[in-house]
Amino acid sequence: MKHGLYAGAASVALCLAGPAFADVTVVGMIDLEKTIDVDETIDIDHDVDLDVDVDLDAEKFAESIAIANQANYDNEVCSNCAEKEDLIFDSASDNEGIVSLNQSVGNMNNSGTLVSVAIDATGNAPPEVVNDGNSGFAESLAAADQRNGTPAALAFPDGNYADGANTIDTVNVIFRNAEINDSFNANTGLVYGNQATGNMANQVNVLSLAFAIDDNGVAISEADLGQVNANSTVAESGDPDDNFDLGVVKVASAVGSLNGNTGIVGVNQSVGNMANQANVVSIAAVGSSLPTF
Repeated sequence: MKHGLYAGAASVALCLAGPAFADVTVVGMIDLEKTIDVDETIDIDHDVDLDVDVDLDAEKFAESIAIANQANYDNEVCSNCAEKEDLIFDSASDNEGIVSLNQSVGNMNNSGTLVSVAIDATGNAPPEVVNDGNSGFAESLAAADQRNGTPAALAFPDGNYADGANTIDTVNVIFRNAEINDSFNANTGLVYGNQATGNMANQVNVLSLAFAIDDNGVAISEADLGQVNANSTVAESGDPDDNFDLGVVKVASAVGSLNGNTGIVGVNQSVGNMANQANVVSIAAVGSSLPTF
């Protein structure tokens, strides 16, 4: 991605391509007394092409990018008599701002939180008085790519996935519980939560925020998510020759939770295996004062 500031009207081209990742190109030409060059390469595959031409006299530019990649492959779990219990009780409530919580008691789990924020400003002036009557440009991108059982995001032409299978061969497991009780309540802002009690789970929270402080301008926001589960085997507490009659009793519950919030709330809960969980939010805005959720 390349942004150049030169004499002439501003021109921005954004090309997006499919479900996991795309080649994104943004070129900006803006009349200014200085030159800013930003070179970025982002590979995303999707089936959308978008061209945007912007004609404005922009004096401020804010760009924010947050990208997460998580992969689980070539793993094996053989943990016998391994009951697991994830508990979130009386937690993640009455907060203001950004809250992110990941919880996992399983094996080979990836957890992460990414936050990227860009806000334009001039000197040491407070944000509310930076507005100079000109135009601003804000662009945000939030993306996540999660893969389970294969290092490749897409199948080969013959329909088969690359090697890298995950295998779960665990016996004598009586229960697996995930519980959220009286939590994630009465928050103001942005709240993320992931709870995974199984094995080989990917869970991630991604936020990208770009804000240009001006009365008018252009804001472009993109969020991408690609998730793949393939080429894996689960044989828990059962005999493959006996149709897996002896399974694990799995319980997922959310009681007295996720109430009375203002803003954005994203919570995922899983008691299974090889789960992909993601909360991806991208926000771009132009205005005279900083936004609140």
